[in-house]
Amino acid sequence: MFTTDFRLPSGLVFAVFLANNALAASIPPWPRDVRGAQLTSVAVKLNTEGLRARDARTRTEIVEDLVRRAHPSLKYAKRNPGLNVSPLITSISPEELDELVQRAVTNDPSYVPTDFSAWFKVHFAGNETTEGVTEVLGNLIGFDEVASCQPLAGAPQPAAVPKLKPGDDPLFKQQGYLTEAGINVKYAWGFPGGDGAGTAVIDVERGWQLEHEDLVAKNITLLAGLNVLDRYGGNYPHGTAVLGEMLMVDNKIGGVGIIPNAKGNVVGTHRDVDGGLSENQPEAIVDAARFLKPGDAMVLEMQTGDAVEPNPNLWPIEILDAEFEAIRLAVALGIIVIEPASNGGVNMDEPLMRVGDPTPRTFLKKGAPDFRDSGAIIVGSATSGIPHARLNSSNYGSRVDAYSWGENILTSSVNSAYEDIYTNFSGTSGASPIIAGAVLSVQGMLAANGRKKLTPAEMRKLIVVGGTPSANPKSDKIGVQPNLKALIDGGHLKD
Repeated sequence: MFTTDFRLPSGLVFAVFLANNALAASIPPWPRDVRGAQLTSVAVKLNTEGLRARDARTRTEIVEDLVRRAHPSLKYAKRNPGLNVSPLITSISPEELDELVQRAVTNDPSYVPTDFSAWFKVHFAGNETTEGVTEVLGNLIGFDEVASCQPLAGAPQPAAVPKLKPGDDPLFKQQGYLTEAGINVKYAWGFPGGDGAGTAVIDVERGWQLEHEDLVAKNITLLAGLNVLDRYGGNYPHGTAVLGEMLMVDNKIGGVGIIPNAKGNVVGTHRDVDGGLSENQPEAIVDAARFLKPGDAMVLEMQTGDAVEPNPNLWPIEILDAEFEAIRLAVALGIIVIEPASNGGVNMDEPLMRVGDPTPRTFLKKGAPDFRDSGAIIVGSATSGIPHARLNSSNYGSRVDAYSWGENILTSSVNSAYEDIYTNFSGTSGASPIIAGAVLSVQGMLAANGRKKLTPAEMRKLIVVGGTPSANPKSDKIGVQPNLKALIDGGHLKD
């Protein structure tokens, strides 16, 4: 095992630990029982003849009160935002429904007309169990005010729960960033869309080994630009590692990506100009944007230096005007842009001197006169151990939205002979794909719940809700690490 450090102009600084052999590991049984659909709604018919004539409550209020009395945990609750009561039939107006009933009476003299206005739908939008809803049904039927109640077996069932089996992927045990110590995507995999199904991501950088054994089944396509195998040997290890974090296939080989069922593609920053190579990062960003839809994501694996000599500080790529405007375009198109804070170890709230610009700029300090917001999610990096402390190499400041692991990130890569291996990736390069995975796990779950995917602004706000603070938030200044379990259990991904 050896360490290789790469510093690439306008690229990313990173350290990788290359290991040729995957270690076998046994995984505990999957903790969630995902067989069958969860019961979330019931129908209740009021006994209208048994209602007191002087009861000033509406029928909806009566049903809600009955459900509270029938539910052990809601009996004494003042409110429960997870409980929704509505008429059972809402697709047609009450007048049209009455007309149908009258037509039935005329057509069939034996038909006993039903008062459908006495029927209500009760939906448990919170983290309710099937057993709990069944208990509520059993209690409701004992009330004099209830003429009938039943589960809504005909209601739309949840989409099929992902059938990931990460336990048979030999390196899965080493992917701690998937667990509660990271973004907790293992928990999200137990919910429809949590594996990234129905979402898309494009990685924008210099090069990749797209035929890696743990990626080849994804059919990742180079959509624009060139896939450059550079003479320094850094492009392929870097790009392959980024893709692996997000997209490694559940195939009993290596590890498992955060969003293995998302669609992944790549765009190269290098272009062929007059027979030579030229790097055009703004064009690459715009290229990626044209291949994505609102709610999709792109990861910008790039950074740039300032005018400090002889060793320039490293900054997010958006300090450059053309790159900023390209990112801003992508965000305005509804695309979630994930941007590394970069690995300069600098406070981004301080003024910076760009190459060729004589004026100090505070582009990245919120509240500063020249602050500008591209709308991207900017990502810092932290230690893998708990509590997570900001890595010395990570940039920090008020503009950093979120962080994740910046070390010990087990993922796919290639060695110096460009053979398929697995590596412990690092830096904000490694943290950014983790955040991208969290973002698309959320988008996948929202879509599976019939909800519209979030806009960039909405996602940047939501993804940090319930997140894990760093060890010293005031000094670390790298935001929080997303916690998908907190978002799910908090009801943030439902109606």
